[in-house]
Amino acid sequence: MLLLPSGLVAPSQRTIAPFALHRPGSVAEAVTAGALPGAVYAQGCSDLFAQFREGLRCESLVALDRVDGLTEVAARDGALLIGSGVAHHDGAHHAQVRAALPSFAAAWGRIANHRIRQRATIGGNLMARRTRYEMSVMLQALGARLLFHTPEGPLELDAAALWDRPEPHGALLTSVVVPDTGGVWFGYERSMRPLATAAVAVRGDEVTLTVGSEYTRPHTVRLALGEDPARAAAALPDTVGDAAASAEYRRHLAGVLLRRLLDARTDELKEAM
Repeated sequence: MLLLPSGLVAPSQRTIAPFALHRPGSVAEAVTAGALPGAVYAQGCSDLFAQFREGLRCESLVALDRVDGLTEVAARDGALLIGSGVAHHDGAHHAQVRAALPSFAAAWGRIANHRIRQRATIGGNLMARRTRYEMSVMLQALGARLLFHTPEGPLELDAAALWDRPEPHGALLTSVVVPDTGGVWFGYERSMRPLATAAVAVRGDEVTLTVGSEYTRPHTVRLALGEDPARAAAALPDTVGDAAASAEYRRHLAGVLLRRLLDARTDELKEAM
């Protein structure tokens, strides 16, 4: 906010300081521009305008719309590769995503609203690091890996690392890789949003539960298939709670949502027999 003689005035395009615009055509060119002081990457821009209003200082805007490869979707060696520039609508309706992970595609198609889904990208959703954005919850449960190009070379992180460590300056998220799509069952529950959302991935006898909310970062616990959902959810850390809902209540919600998702999996298996 700007403090003016007349009071507090929200920033607008008139208050944004001038910046240089870069429009690279390759990942290498983008990373070179992104390494400049005060550089900011821009793709769908649905979150970028909010960041400007919140006081983001940008000296160089690196537009990624001309960079080759960022909108690629492909299945490779049992994994699903999704370019960071894939818009929500396009990803949720992409034939490769629907074939590999139909439940993930369905969940992806429900986040945000129609206008945002047409513009916002999977990469922007992640890199904004906003707890109310849902993609990190889903990808953390799926064990997704994030592939970056940095001025020092390639970098690979797991999805949870976005909340634990900053990437090097100039690092560009190029793709998201979901492993072992052929042997995974995925489910997502957002009926208790904003207080809690839950994503579950089942691979063999291992269950991964990731719980998020509009106000707290995602947390993950792992359990054996058949383990009591409430007992598993009780392992969530105290930081799962906040002023909106205590840790005890969110653990309770996580257990309920986990049981609901596992029951849905059981029903699907029965129908397939």
